[in-house]
Amino acid sequence: MNRMRVYNDEEIVILKSNPNVIEIKNNSKIIYSDKFKLWAVSERLNHKDKTARQIFTEAGFDMNIIDDQTPRKRLLSWVSKYKKFGEEYFVKKNKYTYKAKQNISDLKKVFVNPNIKSLLVEQNNDGTYKYTLIEKGATYEKINN
Repeated sequence: MNRMRVYNDEEIVILKSNPNVIEIKNNSKIIYSDKFKLWAVSERLNHKDKTARQIFTEAGFDMNIIDDQTPRKRLLSWVSKYKKFGEEYFVKKNKYTYKAKQNISDLKKVFVNPNIKSLLVEQNNDGTYKYTLIEKGATYEKINN
């Protein structure tokens, strides 16, 4: 079972004093700066021998406060997003959030249809999405940006 780390007031003051921390939500979730995320990803990709813990320590985090799994989990997530979307993801977050919300309403309509056999979604170079919908006996294509 996952346990969420809850920071006390003293730990929050120490964490907030780090320039890489934007805020602490609900005394448990650390919001990191985009600049730090990009730096951490760069360190991870360019220095394979460095551990996530070492990267966070170099960034000025007190590892007596942050649990052992947090650096590893955060870096895995950030590196994954960096590989998928590139540096732009960390700079223009709203762009990706908006597209995801916009496309969900289209997909909800598709999944309630029992005749759907398959749905293939491809992203084109220009940022549009090509949906290929395979129903029993028919195939449809739609381009959405």
